[in-house]
Amino acid sequence: MLLEYLIKGTLIGIIFGIPAGAIGALTIQRTLEHGYFSGLMTGLGSSVADTVYAAICVLASAVVSGFLKRYEMPITVFGGMVILILGIFTLRKKTGKVEDKKPPKAWIYFGSSIAIALMNPGMMLLFWFACSLLKVAGPYTSVQSFGIIVGSFIGTFLWWLLICGLIEKMRSRITDHIYIVLNRVLGVILILFGIGVIIDAII
Repeated sequence: MLLEYLIKGTLIGIIFGIPAGAIGALTIQRTLEHGYFSGLMTGLGSSVADTVYAAICVLASAVVSGFLKRYEMPITVFGGMVILILGIFTLRKKTGKVEDKKPPKAWIYFGSSIAIALMNPGMMLLFWFACSLLKVAGPYTSVQSFGIIVGSFIGTFLWWLLICGLIEKMRSRITDHIYIVLNRVLGVILILFGIGVIIDAII
């Protein structure tokens, strides 16, 4: 039973953790600028946050779930503002890759990624959608809950291993000019996504 729900949880995580939006753009940008490990730590932070939301959904924590629903708008607006600021900083970068520049400590990338991802309570809806799509309905036993939660982490993290690996492979072929253009594109994506999150939360 554990293996069955571990597999189902992994499939849910693959659907639930599709690299898109702000975290996806941020992971790509950090991988390009500082390499595979920096991007992977950003993705790992996102996976941990996704797993937290998966655990809330599976364990049906009424207190946490109620808090998130009650304060969804201010939490989401703040998250949108953080994404918007990150987008502006990314857009304003005018230099190419700096190979000898020491990147920030890994825990900074990891922590910032968790913070941004946790500011999107709507991820719980995506998790429930993934469960519905795969016909994995609750209530769950403790073994089933464990399998789904751990599997969700594995599924989301597999995405980041793949994405960061692909970006790292292409990184050596990217010139400074292309890197600057990519920074601008990713910056615009982050800005638009941040604005969209804020507007959606207010409306």
